[in-house]
Order: sequence, then C-alpha cells, then structure tokens
Amino acid sequence: MKLNALEIHVFLYFIIMSSWSCSSQAQTNPIDLESKLDSLFRQEMERQNIPGAAIIIIKDNKIQLKKGYGVPNIEHPHVKVNPDSTLFRIGSISKTFTATALLQLIDRNQVDINGDVNKYLKDIKVPSTYPQAITPKHLLSHSSGLDEIGPGRLVFSQSDLIPLNTFLSDRIIRVRPPGMAPAYSTYGIALSGLLIQDVSQQSLETFMDQNIWTPLGMNRTNFLVPDHLSSHTAVGYELQNGRNVAQPWEWYHTFPASSINSTVVDMAKYMQAHLNLGILKGNRILSEEKARSMQTQQITGHPEINGFCNGFYENSWSGQRTVEHGGNMLGFSSYMVLVPEHNMGIFVTNHHEMSHLRYHVVDLIMDLYFGDQYSPSIPSKSVNNNKSKVEQYAGTYSWLSNCQSCPDTGRDLNWEITANEDGTITMLNRKWIQVEPQLFIREDGQGKLGFRNQDGKVKFMFLGNVDAFEKVSN
Repeated sequence: MKLNALEIHVFLYFIIMSSWSCSSQAQTNPIDLESKLDSLFRQEMERQNIPGAAIIIIKDNKIQLKKGYGVPNIEHPHVKVNPDSTLFRIGSISKTFTATALLQLIDRNQVDINGDVNKYLKDIKVPSTYPQAITPKHLLSHSSGLDEIGPGRLVFSQSDLIPLNTFLSDRIIRVRPPGMAPAYSTYGIALSGLLIQDVSQQSLETFMDQNIWTPLGMNRTNFLVPDHLSSHTAVGYELQNGRNVAQPWEWYHTFPASSINSTVVDMAKYMQAHLNLGILKGNRILSEEKARSMQTQQITGHPEINGFCNGFYENSWSGQRTVEHGGNMLGFSSYMVLVPEHNMGIFVTNHHEMSHLRYHVVDLIMDLYFGDQYSPSIPSKSVNNNKSKVEQYAGTYSWLSNCQSCPDTGRDLNWEITANEDGTITMLNRKWIQVEPQLFIREDGQGKLGFRNQDGKVKFMFLGNVDAFEKVSN
C-alpha cells in the first residue's frame, strides 16, 4: 500500500463523488447491470491496458453479480480471472480486518478501548511525547497523532522482513496529541496489529484465520499465500512503455495495514458480515455494538465533513452515505464500498496500482441502483463579499499524513489557497464560496471544505476522510 497521491482520493473527490442530498431508492435490472458493467470493464480495460479484474455486488444477503474479466497472468492467456478462486492483493483494505480483530479483543474485555495502549504492548512502548495516552480508540479512528513514515516499510523478499515489534521499536513517533485531528495512519493500524499479537499471543494471521476468516468461510484469504493456492494468485502488472510488466511481490514490515490477499467471493462474505452488524449464517464475529462502531463516525475535522469510523472511512455516492476503504499494492488496485442503509456492498479489484477503473465501476453501480438524480446545492451568494474576511484561510496546506520526521520532510502534497476580491477562495483552480463560518462549498456544489482554528488562527483544512491538511504558511 502506497500513500502517494492520497490513494487517488483527489480524483475520487473532485471527478466522481456526488454528495449529500439525493434520496432516490431506484432499483436496477440485473441484466442491464451486467451488460453495462461488461461494457465499462471492456472499454476501460482496453483503454488502460489492464490484464485482469473482478467484481462482486451483494444486496440483502444475496450476490447480485460476481464476475471476472481478463486474465490473472498474461503468460497463461487461456486461464481467465475466476471470481471464486483468483487471489488479488487488497492493499490497505487490510486495515479494516485489523480493526475488526482489535474490536474482537475489546468485545471480549481483553482490551479497553479507552485504555492506554502501553498497558497491552510487551516489547515496545509509545513514548510520552504528550501527556495524553494513545488508546485503541485513537488507533481505530486514525486519530493517534503518529507520524506516517513511508520510507523503509517495503522489501521485495520475505527473508528481508523485520518482525513487527522490531520494526516499530524506533518508528512510533508522535507528531500531534491524540484525538486532535483525523489523519490517515499506517502506523496506527500497524501498532494495532502488534497489540493484537501481544494480547492474543498469536500471530496476526493465526488470529484472523481463527476469528474472522474461518468463521465466515473465507477459505482463500491470507497474508501468506499457501502453496496450494499459489497457482490461483494473480500476478501484479504495471504499464511500462505501453507494455504490461510483471511486478515483484511487495512485503511490508507494516503488514497489518496492507498485506492481505483475497478473492471477490471471500470479500463478499466479509462485507455481508459487516452489513449484518457482525454476523453471517449464524456465526457472530463482532457484537452489534462494535460492528455499528465500524459504520458510525468516530471523528471528523468539521461537523459538515465526512470523517472516520472505526476502521472504515465515510463517503457518499449518488446521494447515499457509504463506509468504505481503498487499497493499492504494486500491480493492484482494490476498492470496497458498503451502503448500510440499503444492505449493499461492492468490491472491485484489478491490475495496475492507482488505476481509476474501480471508481468508474462504483460510480456506474451506484448510479444504476440509486439513480442519477443528484442536484448539487449551489449557494446563491457568499456570507461575505470582502477579501479581508477570507484572507485568514489563504496559504499553503500540507497533508496531515505526510511524514514529519523524514529528512526530506516528506511533504509530497501541498495545496495552495488564495483569497479573492469577491470574498471567495480559490483552491485547485476552483472557487469556493463561504456559506457559514469556516465552511465553504465549491462553486458547482460538488464539494465541501471545512476549516478549524487552533490558538485563534486557522490551522486545519478538511475535505473529507483522508483529505486532512495543516496550514504551514500564510
């Protein structure tokens, strides 16, 4: 899992995502759905030269559609992607499994969700940089305030992997007090994985197999692909000079945040268990309370902006609230979307890291099920028409999940805001209109932008879930 380009959330937010106000409950014809998805996959896979992909849609405890497209390995063109058996790498969607596992320990009263994580960690301890303790709740909701140290997490040989406790021993660096702001965190989830291992006295894979995968019948899901499934595992591909080139297998020291492999059918079982609030076919893996917490906002930077649940983050498509997670690995892109109000789940996966195919697929499905009836609320006027009143928002903002302790500062995504004479602000070449203190709506109604003060000055900017920024200069 890589964090460059915010896992394409900028693309998702500004190109595809519709928002807030539509309440259509249209249904779609299954034949029409399959036909339109076939057309979309065919066109996009040809345009992007993607070798293989798979999709599954569930609704009301039934599979609406499952399908594979293309091939998992271009060296074997006669072997097609099989939604039941082809293994894909799901990247950061792994974080939701680690969150589920930690909540299972909380369910069993083996871990206090509001307790100091140092009570449970054996070999390493969180430093006392701030007086507030980091708790499991902070880890689950991406609000721990840990630095996001990207370099050094990845190797290309299993023999080079460092044990999780050893790797984290000098990388738990606190850069802000816990609970101050949501900031997408690999290290928070990696630390959750270590806590699970320390409390359960099992490897994370063994714990998940016994407590999630086996109870749900997810027989092809794993961190380490067993020999008998190796021939069913898709090869990762990236385009190089117009050709698909096989990529090496990525091994992450922070594996609880990134490294699960699964099939779309197995992922359907996982999604349905969450939609059923922790139970599937009589097997309960989470209490209803803890399952609801994974679909309920736990933290946001602004009351009007989508935030984080436990493990998942919030979004909206075709006016429907969703909880979801994306995942990138070298050679692979995946996306999982739950629509709790309609007991519906979508999982799509394909070759090419950072591919846009998954977002086009989800957009089409949500449009077909819930109708393209979204009418953005465009503000008729700003609450002010004076540049001086919005100059406080102008400046440079840095992504909160940039590495703060890296030698090169790791600030690979900075956004500029300028104040305009008419009392609007400009960001990413679009105007934003102020509708109330510290809340702006994009001029076409297709986005919200929230701000928050610290010590009387504008300090944070939030567009939703992982898109959280800190003002670093005026």
